[in-house]
Amino acid sequence: MRVKEILRTATQAWSPATKHPVYLALGTAAQQLDASFNTSAALEIFEMDFADSSMDMKLRGTLPTSNRFHSLIWVAFDMEVKGSSGRLIGGSESGSVTVFSPDAILSAAEDAVIGQSNKHTGPVHALDYNRFQSNLIASGASDSEIYIWDLNNFSNPMTPGTKSQPAEDVSVVAWNSQVQHILASANPSGKAIVWDLRKNEPIIKISDHSNRMHCSGMLWHPDVATQLLLASEDDRLPVIQMWDLRFATSPLKVLESHTRGILSISWSQADPELLLSSGKDNRILCWNPNTGEVIYELPTANQWCFDVQWCPRNPALLSAASFDGRISVYSVMGGRLQQQQHSTISASFDTSDPFGTGQTLPPLQVPQPSVETTIIPPLKKPPKWVRRPVGASFAFGGKLVTFESPNVAPQQPIRRQVHVSQVTTETEFLQRSDELQATLQSGSFSSYCHGKISSAPSDAEQDIWRFLMVNFEDEARVKFLRLLGFSKDELQRKVSHQTTALSTFGFIHYQALLVGNFEAAVDLCLNDGRFAEAILLSISGGEELLKKTQQRYLRQQTNSLISSVVTQNWRDIVQSCELDNWKEALAALLTYANPEAFAPLCDTLGARLQAEGTEKCCLQACLCFICSGNIERLVECWTSQRDCSSPLALEDLVEKVMILRKSIERLRSGEVCVQSSALTEKLIQYSSILASQGSLSSALRYLTHTGETQLTHTHTPAAHTGVRRSSLTRTHTHTLLQHTHR
Repeated sequence: MRVKEILRTATQAWSPATKHPVYLALGTAAQQLDASFNTSAALEIFEMDFADSSMDMKLRGTLPTSNRFHSLIWVAFDMEVKGSSGRLIGGSESGSVTVFSPDAILSAAEDAVIGQSNKHTGPVHALDYNRFQSNLIASGASDSEIYIWDLNNFSNPMTPGTKSQPAEDVSVVAWNSQVQHILASANPSGKAIVWDLRKNEPIIKISDHSNRMHCSGMLWHPDVATQLLLASEDDRLPVIQMWDLRFATSPLKVLESHTRGILSISWSQADPELLLSSGKDNRILCWNPNTGEVIYELPTANQWCFDVQWCPRNPALLSAASFDGRISVYSVMGGRLQQQQHSTISASFDTSDPFGTGQTLPPLQVPQPSVETTIIPPLKKPPKWVRRPVGASFAFGGKLVTFESPNVAPQQPIRRQVHVSQVTTETEFLQRSDELQATLQSGSFSSYCHGKISSAPSDAEQDIWRFLMVNFEDEARVKFLRLLGFSKDELQRKVSHQTTALSTFGFIHYQALLVGNFEAAVDLCLNDGRFAEAILLSISGGEELLKKTQQRYLRQQTNSLISSVVTQNWRDIVQSCELDNWKEALAALLTYANPEAFAPLCDTLGARLQAEGTEKCCLQACLCFICSGNIERLVECWTSQRDCSSPLALEDLVEKVMILRKSIERLRSGEVCVQSSALTEKLIQYSSILASQGSLSSALRYLTHTGETQLTHTHTPAAHTGVRRSSLTRTHTHTLLQHTHR
């Protein structure tokens, strides 16, 4: 699609790729006249402002010159200096080679001409610069003259070697794109010579045996050092030949689609699979030189384009100079094109008196210009600069899929590889999860709990792991009491001491005992506050007297613990005790409660502590739930005070849940499956994190502990084989797979 256009008959040169904004330099073309027959010459610099939707180029600088140009190049010499725009070098029809300062032209300064040499004896048709040393310039002219110029010392050029014979014009010079000391030159007769500047001599000559090869262009392959192209201007042989210096007896490939001679070629430095050619058949073609296929044809006017060039900075743009006095800028990415057909010849003549003879001619009948709109498609194949050189995408299970485009020479098979790697971002989480999984498989629960106790960050965390560890030991109730600060042996010693003290009371009330009236003796002891004697005497008086004595004693006491011990009514204790005495209440349950009632009573005490809402009370409640083996209430209580959204916090919860579950399985001698909406949610979240870190097998193991059926709950303490059992479903396995894939 054409994006910019200006009326000029000129040679052209784009600004280097590092220059911004993009400029296009135009030097008045030699041996060509426009419709006005203007014989002046100038070097102009235009800015490509693509924010402006019009077709106009913005003129930023102009410099009148004494000679017109056969060739023009813009090199990135000295552009590392801040603010420098490089150098413009022009080859003129008079044989001079002139160096211009683009900065001086843009600023309208007087010192725009930096250097000039008239070393050549004929028109300078060929110019090129070295890609490795931008200060080196090659020029070619008539009489087989080739000079190498150093912009740092412009007055003393060198030659690549002895002139070739017979002497003829040098139509093209080209520096090798891969080897800096290799230069090639070509003559209109179709002969190309490759020079080695280290030896100052030609190293190979290429010639077409048909003798119909009239060379109009020559280019080195951007990537392959031994390959070059030769274009033929002869209408009898309108071809582009690809040569490989390793097999220089005949062309490696011939590109044939033009019907008349080729005037210009340009090889994209951004994509070696894009080659431009313009010919006398009014066509501008874009080739894939590797396959010989024409992949794009630019819509142009019915005029010859004598020069086409890719834009170094924006690889989608190219410029074309035509003999009808137009410089057009095109994009190969497609779009909408509007063409207006008209002629500027009539504007060059005065219709009233065109030759100054005093005779008026009739007006020239010129057809009105017509506008045609055409939708221009882009290239058939995406160019290299819009292809992804590399790419990456995350996949299920923490996998990272990456690819890259290998750098291989043309004609070589491209072996594209896709790499799949594992990405882990939660290293500590995975380490702790692996330790837990190893413990669950090996059964070394006590040592695991010991490790957790030693590394616990707080006393409360240590207490929880101590309570969990007790479940894997014998006489769990006795050891729970010790953890609460109560010793059964110590309590027994205190009881023995009180019994000894009671024995010091002598023979009291001899009359009642002597007559065998135990009920009267008991009444006298109770009235005198001697409760111990009353209990002892009631034992001798029979079961009915003992029961009446206990009831009368308990009515006179305020200590509900004693009443609960005697009456076995522990629900009043857990429901009415002061929560500051929770340890005493739990110790009483551990000592006296029967196995069937123990778990519900522990849950009741834990629920009261949890309802307080403080972190301290919730941690105390967790100990009650551990004693009862209530995993569901443990999860709810723990998550009410801890944010388990992070992987490590979630790991803390899962470790406690799985260890408590294993302790219940140990006492039950069977697998235990617990269902809880809170636990299910956390296990799915935990499995999702494991899956995202690549631990898919571990993730699936934890999903087997989730279910969706109603849980059948049997309240039995963990220390007394209490368990919760439920049936399993695979619904949450599917949920994890969907969640992780998203």
